[in-house]
Amino acid sequence: MTPLTTPSLAQLINRASRALARDADNALKPLGLRYAQVPVLALLHEGPELTQKELAEATGIEQPSMAQLLTRMDRDGLIHRKPNPRDARSQTIALAPGTDAQLKEAHEHLTALDNRAVAGFTTEEIDTLKHLLIRLGDNLDRRSDTVTDPAR
Repeated sequence: MTPLTTPSLAQLINRASRALARDADNALKPLGLRYAQVPVLALLHEGPELTQKELAEATGIEQPSMAQLLTRMDRDGLIHRKPNPRDARSQTIALAPGTDAQLKEAHEHLTALDNRAVAGFTTEEIDTLKHLLIRLGDNLDRRSDTVTDPAR
């Protein structure tokens, strides 16, 4: 039996995730950005204008949290909204003009953070880590709504 003081896999992943988010926020702060904004900024940079619902679904962020995030991003001049031509009840969201340089610099900061996080890892280890994390996420996305008996 594993001692209770031994960190679980979930605790280790959570620790790494929190450290990455903290350091990413610190790196992005001088640019006027937050790490939580990165998935939205990336989607809007790569594709067409999207609705709040589409952004929430694509990022896995709950609708109320996405609404708050977009309100702050709009306030900070990162995005702009306009009426959705396909649905009068919603708006489309796009990057505000002039954000390209800011996003390029943010990408450079986050790439440096990724490199720091895997310092000393081989290319093969990095590829394996990515593969395992994708599988782990897929397993969790497929989870049932009931807790499984740990004895099984």
